[in-house]
Amino acid sequence: MFTYFNYNHLMSNIIPYSHPYLNAHLDVWHVHTIFDDIASTNTYLKEHATSLPDRTLVLANQQNAGRGRFKRHFKSERDKGIYCSFLLKHVDVQKLNHISFATALALTLTLHDLYQTNIQIKWPNDLVINNQKLAGILIETLHHAGAMDVVIGFGLNVYLQDLSDLNAIALEEVVPKTLDRNQILIRFFSIFEDLLKQDDILPLYRLHMLPAGTFITTTIEGIKTVVQIVDIQANGTLLVKKEDGTPCFLFNDEIHIQPNL
Repeated sequence: MFTYFNYNHLMSNIIPYSHPYLNAHLDVWHVHTIFDDIASTNTYLKEHATSLPDRTLVLANQQNAGRGRFKRHFKSERDKGIYCSFLLKHVDVQKLNHISFATALALTLTLHDLYQTNIQIKWPNDLVINNQKLAGILIETLHHAGAMDVVIGFGLNVYLQDLSDLNAIALEEVVPKTLDRNQILIRFFSIFEDLLKQDDILPLYRLHMLPAGTFITTTIEGIKTVVQIVDIQANGTLLVKKEDGTPCFLFNDEIHIQPNL
């Protein structure tokens, strides 16, 4: 009699979140709640931001209505990733780009430091390995009484899972060692806090983003267009050039890496 085994499950040595351990090692950050299942960690923080202190973070073992850019919704696999959102309160509006750069950089540097991964930042908010998505970041703002709060969420594919329909990859596919989500989070928030204190992290961001010369596709005036990356700007826009050399600035646009060019 044939018996089916889930080999992905057998290969993954899943280490659960430890609420006490995280709070003992996160310095100025504090884990408010680790949800077993929640619609969206970002939504939760947005709804409770006024009653929560600065540098609060929430985690989930599973999200059943996670949100990405362009109002996309997704369901995460239980215990297979890091589903995390965190809160920065009373933020200067001028610092928003710096926070965006710092988030992507902190996650990239964390995984490089811990696992020597070759990760690149795909502007504006994805991390990729071998042109496959490893993580996504969503940044949302709340304005009230002359101040701005920022909710930042990221989803990181950690353990082996079915990503066959998503052009995505899990960290476990490229790192041949046991992965500990607690250690990833501790390192991430340490690096993120350090980056927030620095004046100019754009040069470091450039080192880790898809390099100049990379061909990408995007939609310009309703037409799918192949363009070439030139540089990232301090205001967060991406400078690209069209096939005829015409420069163009992208702002919060969706891009896709163009293969075989």
